[in-house]
Amino acid sequence: MTGSRDTVVLPLAGRGTRLGLPTPKELLPVGPGRVALDGTLDLVAPHAGRLRLVAVLGEDREPTARHLERRCHEMKLPLAVVRQDPGVPESTGAVLSAAAWYGPATLVLLADQILDTPAPAAVGEALDLIRSGGESVFLAAREDRAERLAVDGALQLQRDAGGLLRVTDYADKPGLEGVDRFNAVWFGYAFAHRAAEGFVGALHRATLGLPEHPHHTGAVLRAVAVEVGPFTDLGTWPAVTAHWTGAAS
Repeated sequence: MTGSRDTVVLPLAGRGTRLGLPTPKELLPVGPGRVALDGTLDLVAPHAGRLRLVAVLGEDREPTARHLERRCHEMKLPLAVVRQDPGVPESTGAVLSAAAWYGPATLVLLADQILDTPAPAAVGEALDLIRSGGESVFLAAREDRAERLAVDGALQLQRDAGGLLRVTDYADKPGLEGVDRFNAVWFGYAFAHRAAEGFVGALHRATLGLPEHPHHTGAVLRAVAVEVGPFTDLGTWPAVTAHWTGAAS
């Protein structure tokens, strides 16, 4: 289902087993009266007039749905809730499950990743690059720590002759033996409707550790990068504790 509005997809079906939380990790408290999901919604809020939000939920996510309904009502942001296909795993499976809702430009954000310094303009920049003819865009943060590159969505970024920052290599959790190829990690990504199959398909295969499909490889390697600052992935207790400590200082 396409339309004049662009789409933001939030994969919210993961169980957060590494944290062992009694509540979904997107509802993890991160400050007075705030949960992790609020940081993601704050990035989207300035662009609500051009967007619709599609939340891909798993089982037992009624508290998340209620939080989204309240915040989206406040932002006047259209909201749709879909269920992830249980046969298509991981966050990329959630994005594939929302395919019927892709817009002319579709942006994917993860609600357990919080920018150290909010950059709401980056959302509009990524969407504008797609609307102006681009096929795919990554929101990316520079990274030189091997331990982070090894376990994250890793990118190699280089300037092209026209001055645009381009993705020239990528891998999902490449391991310590592969980190020398990379200098950044991705925070989110956007793609044009016409490029969705190849781009999301390539990311999904990388996430599952499957061999690259020759037809899909170029869809990622043509991507432009929009730089954002450092961010925290709230997927582990050390990261959560560090974020809590930083927020309190």
